[in-house]
Amino acid sequence: MSIRENITADIILKLKDINTVQMGSVTREPMFRTQDEFYGLARTNFPHVVVTAGNESRTDLTAGGSSIIREGLMTVEIVCFVKSSDKSIDTTINNLIEAIEEKLDTDRTRGAIAKDTQVKEVIMGSALEHPYGQFTLEVEVNYIFKRGVT
Repeated sequence: MSIRENITADIILKLKDINTVQMGSVTREPMFRTQDEFYGLARTNFPHVVVTAGNESRTDLTAGGSSIIREGLMTVEIVCFVKSSDKSIDTTINNLIEAIEEKLDTDRTRGAIAKDTQVKEVIMGSALEHPYGQFTLEVEVNYIFKRGVT
């Protein structure tokens, strides 16, 4: 597997292990294609968390040859859908944001394959029917790799 794939897989594994809030499903792909399918998901699927490897900038750290060392700054998008029950949607969202950030901070090196991992931005999604909410966490992961071995 590539380093990008290993980083994404590690993040998914860590998010599945969250126990400070009730977790639903953590996947690479959403479990729905249409609005009807979304609203038809069982409560046990919420929060529904979709993790994808996003944009990346790369810089050469060494020059020339076939063994160039590079540094990558990859954005991982964590899109979260929540369904509130006895709490407000805002409280449910805030608790999940905190749980995700705390879990990612337990190993910022992603098992020694990255230099650092940081939650950089929280983007609130468009309004959904009550009791649903949505947000995206943009997580930056900085790592070093040898060209051709990513």
